[in-house]
Amino acid sequence: MPYRRVIFEENQPFHITSRAVEERKIFEKEDDCYRFIFQVLAVNMGKPAPNLYRRDIIKATESLLQGEDVPAGFIIKQHAPLVSILDFSLVVNHYHFYLVSNIKNGISNFIKKLNISFAMYFNLKYHRKGSLFGSRYKSVPVETDFQANAVSRYVSIINPLDVYQGGWRENGLNNEKQAFDFLKRYKFSSFPDKIGERFSKIIAPKEVIEKYCPLQNLNSRDYSEFVKQFLKERSNRDNRLIFLE
Repeated sequence: MPYRRVIFEENQPFHITSRAVEERKIFEKEDDCYRFIFQVLAVNMGKPAPNLYRRDIIKATESLLQGEDVPAGFIIKQHAPLVSILDFSLVVNHYHFYLVSNIKNGISNFIKKLNISFAMYFNLKYHRKGSLFGSRYKSVPVETDFQANAVSRYVSIINPLDVYQGGWRENGLNNEKQAFDFLKRYKFSSFPDKIGERFSKIIAPKEVIEKYCPLQNLNSRDYSEFVKQFLKERSNRDNRLIFLE
């Protein structure tokens, strides 16, 4: 089947997934996760500044996740943000985004820049060569409220739970309370932002989130209760459900 180039129109949200080649575990170490998050902000507005090895990227990214601006000299700003990020998660060998293009083909430009930038960092650090991500990433347009809620849940809840407990989709969660606590603590997803635990700078403004994520019109308490019920239904005490990617 011939390759069909996807046109990412402005204001059209998409679910994006990109996997590392050879199922390589690129998000196994926290410092690599921090670096990826930093690259997300950098390439969305321009590019990382040179000589970053002299700067504390982890501390800067922690501040970024807590809602503070990145210190001057870390990023070279070249344009307005290419995309608005509604949800994200890093899951060992791949990442997920639920996002919307701010300009035509903003998503394709963002993903291309992000994958190249992170691959350069990763290859230099681990003394490897070649592509780090598969040549084609998965993109699915989100066109209904039902689909938007499902994608948001899939990105920020279901996938991070794979980090918490392998095989939970087939066998059920061992402990739904511990699962919820993990989701709250897991820094490399948008879930803490969704329940009001933090206000990360890489996440779109509240009014944009509410436009494309209908469930976010719930207050933080009601959304947390919705998630707790979802986790309870997926515990190994209840009916076991299999989620297919």
